[in-house]
Amino acid sequence: MSFLRSSFSIRKTKPRKAVSRSPLKLPAEELARELGPQYQTIDARIGNQKMVFDITQGDWVADGTVGPAVSSREMGKLEKKKRELEDDNNLLRTKLDILLEMLAEVTAEHDLRRTG
Repeated sequence: MSFLRSSFSIRKTKPRKAVSRSPLKLPAEELARELGPQYQTIDARIGNQKMVFDITQGDWVADGTVGPAVSSREMGKLEKKKRELEDDNNLLRTKLDILLEMLAEVTAEHDLRRTG
């Protein structure tokens, strides 16, 4: 009776070998042995600030500034431009709200004429 044997049995797969993502193309075990478990630093730049991830503490640490600092005059200009853009944005939002209300009103009037 061959129909009792299931053809959908789960086959066990072979375990995968550890793959290294290093440009050195070394096996993961050899890379860890040669360079240690923490061979790369993780850093990020946000604006002109540089942050470095401290693996031992598990936290980001400021590592100083990158590039020239922004002068107070430039900062004042940027803040003024920001205020202008926020005002423009508020005006556009108000215009959009008015247009949506007008559209709703016209749609309601059109529906009343069609049904009434």
